Amino acid sequence: MVQSSETERQKDTNSGLKPRILSALVMTPVAIAAVWFGSPYFDILLFLFCAGMMWEWARMCVPAHYNGVSIVAAVAVGVAMLMQMTGQGPLTFMPIAIGVIIAVARGGKNWLLAGFGVLYISLAGLSALWLRNQDADGLLTIMWLFFLVWATDTGGYAFGRAIGGPKLAPRFSPKKTWAGLIGGMFCAGVIGGLVTYFSNDAVNWLIVLVSMVLAIVAQIGDLGESALKRRFKVKDSSNLIPGHGGLLDRADGMLTVFPVAFAIVCFAGLALR
Repeated sequence: MVQSSETERQKDTNSGLKPRILSALVMTPVAIAAVWFGSPYFDILLFLFCAGMMWEWARMCVPAHYNGVSIVAAVAVGVAMLMQMTGQGPLTFMPIAIGVIIAVARGGKNWLLAGFGVLYISLAGLSALWLRNQDADGLLTIMWLFFLVWATDTGGYAFGRAIGGPKLAPRFSPKKTWAGLIGGMFCAGVIGGLVTYFSNDAVNWLIVLVSMVLAIVAQIGDLGESALKRRFKVKDSSNLIPGHGGLLDRADGMLTVFPVAFAIVCFAGLALR
C-alpha cells in the first residue's frame, strides 16, 4: 500500500511536470520580450496580467459577483494606466478609488478584502509601469526586480529543501522555513551585485542590501497570498496557467516588491548606475 501510494504521487508529479514546462517555455519569452521592447508591449501585457489577477482575486473574495467586480476593477486599472502614461499626476488614482468603492459595495462579508484587492493590484501595476517607463534605467530596473524575485523564490526553495529547520510561518505556508528565507535573501543579494557589476564595473553594496530587503518584501507577498488562499480554502488562485495555477500564484512576490521599489527609487532617489 505504501509503495502504491508513492507510485501514484510520482505519477501525479510527472503528469504535472509537462504542462509546467510547456507553459514556462511559452510565457517566459513573451514576458522577456515585452519587458525588453517596452511600451506599448509591456503596457499591454501588464494590463492583461493585472486584469487577470483582479478576476482571480474577485473570484475568491466575491464569488457571487466576481465577473462584475473584476470587469470594473480591470477598467479602473486600465484607465489609471492610460492617465499615468499621459501625465495626469494625482488624478490617476480617481478611477482606482471608484473601483475600490464598487468592489467594497459588492463585496458582502468580504468587502474589505474585495476593496483591498483592487487597490493592491492597481498599485503594483502602476508602480511597474512607472519603473519601466523611466527614461534612463527603466529596463535595467525592471529586469533587476524580476530576477530578484525569481532568485528569491528559487533560493528559498533550494535552501529550504537542503537545510530544513524551523518553519517561517506554518499557519500560512507549512513548507517555508527560515533557512529558505535567508537563502532567498542571499540569492537576491547576488542578483543585486551582478546587476551593478555588469552595469557599472563595480559592485554597489547599497543595491545588494536593498535587494536583500526586497527579498523579505517578496516573501511577505508570497505569504499574504498563501493566507488568502487558505482563508478561502483553494489550492491555486485559478487554473489560467497550466501546471502553474493562477497569475496571482506566479506574481505574489512582485505585487509587494513593485510598490516598495517604486517608493525607494522615486522618493529615495535610488539608482542602479
